[in-house]
Amino acid sequence: MFNRNLRMVAAAFLSAAAACVAQSAVAEQFAPTPLAPEEVGSGPRFIYLHREYPATLDPQNTSAFVGQLAMELFDTLVTYEIDPETGIADQTSIVPRLATSWEISDDNTTLTFNLSPDARFWDGSPVTADDVYWSIERALVGRMGWGTTQIETGGIFSVDQLEVVDPQTLRITYPDGLGRYALRNFASMSLTVMSKAACEAGRAEGDPWCVEWIKSNAMGSGPYMLGEQRSGEYIVAVANTDYWGEAKPYYSEIMFQVVPDVQARMLLLESGEAQFAANLTPNEFSVLQNSPNAKVFSVPSQQDVAVLRWKPDFPPFDDPKIREAVIKAIPYDRIVNEVCRGFCTPVQNIVGVNTPGYTPDPLFATDLEAARALVAESSYGTNVPSFEVPLVQDSTHMAAGILIQDALRAIGIDMQIRPLTQNAFDELAWGQRALNVSIHSMGPWWNDFMYWAYWMYRTDSATNHIQFSNATLDENVLAALLIPQENEADYMVLQDEVLDILNGDRMAAPLYQVNWNAAVSSQVCNINKFPWGTIAFSWLRPCS
Repeated sequence: MFNRNLRMVAAAFLSAAAACVAQSAVAEQFAPTPLAPEEVGSGPRFIYLHREYPATLDPQNTSAFVGQLAMELFDTLVTYEIDPETGIADQTSIVPRLATSWEISDDNTTLTFNLSPDARFWDGSPVTADDVYWSIERALVGRMGWGTTQIETGGIFSVDQLEVVDPQTLRITYPDGLGRYALRNFASMSLTVMSKAACEAGRAEGDPWCVEWIKSNAMGSGPYMLGEQRSGEYIVAVANTDYWGEAKPYYSEIMFQVVPDVQARMLLLESGEAQFAANLTPNEFSVLQNSPNAKVFSVPSQQDVAVLRWKPDFPPFDDPKIREAVIKAIPYDRIVNEVCRGFCTPVQNIVGVNTPGYTPDPLFATDLEAARALVAESSYGTNVPSFEVPLVQDSTHMAAGILIQDALRAIGIDMQIRPLTQNAFDELAWGQRALNVSIHSMGPWWNDFMYWAYWMYRTDSATNHIQFSNATLDENVLAALLIPQENEADYMVLQDEVLDILNGDRMAAPLYQVNWNAAVSSQVCNINKFPWGTIAFSWLRPCS
């Protein structure tokens, strides 16, 4: 089932690419073209446009923007194989990166990595098992938010599980056995490897895990090195011409340039002044897909369902009838057609359309008459208290929120929208976990519903912004981590129980499935998609 779903996603990606990209005489292959030594870093500057400057460069506690940077500045022990026909990373096919090989013990309780002796940080020092140990320790002991949770999903909860055998060998012990994500997780950005020595040399007193230092500093081993920065304006990543890895960088620099206005980002890409634009809205993608200077890719992101969710003890959501009334009032079709304009996917469950276990649920269908009746039957009657939803200014979620606000007004419910910058929203949601009602799409790393539920609803999860808590859910999502990928039947038993809790108690409304949408210069080839919408820039080459 899992591989079939991956093929469905790949087919959708290929179809979107074929529809939006003028076909060349030779079919594009998604692989890093080998470069002669003099070609490494010889290309022009590549400009990547983003709406906001990051608050930190920390790959373990960061936003999607820095996640993209992290995959260029740092290396992981392993990575995912790219399908040469579609450019999509296959998360079930693991290939070497910092580690040249690995062994799993016969009893399935230890995983041993053998590091490449050629791997070097930018300063020329070797990447060692001690650096890997320290990078994991930093997340587990320093509690680095989402990065800590991500590492724990792979079955590592304590540094006691880690052993540095020698400078090139790290052994990890799993008392309950290697689970669903144990090996694959070492390709995630939360397990990027940082230089322990650089941190210790640069950190201030009282900052043992370099939280302040890494806001504007880094020492990685990746294909691009941290270059010039101007706070609020841009960050430059410079090609590492001595990069030890296989995928050598062609472009001399990647400039991550902040352009707050979304239409300005579109125009800069369309004019050829930039090569990649992030965080565009469907309006801009609609324009660019018809431009000869750009190509647009769009494919459903794995288990990335945008939901309106709420704390069940927060008025008026403390009444189950109000919860269901809100679910029935939401204009699902209008959101997909008017907000997404074809750049998201309709979904009728909190399970994603390409995720194992998806079945449409008639609960999630617009019915204003039923919604009004539920409000009338509720304990609030005609006196439903108003509530507030913080949303990122000018985001797709805000556009969806405006349609929901209008629909709820029609059934006698007042929803107020509080516009915030991305950084302000991140502080409220991630820093404080202080949302009572939110619209959220998390961009999960794995195409699994239970992994999504682990992040969105487990009591201690950094992404559980509404601080939901249910003991059975917590137990099931943790148990699911230990079930091998091929044992789908046992996994589905746990998944169905969690769905009964969340859908049965009316805990969220699935608004749409988020698509990974990318607008790229028509002169750039080898566009690829890794989890969380990241791109390996070292793979990119000019189409000529």
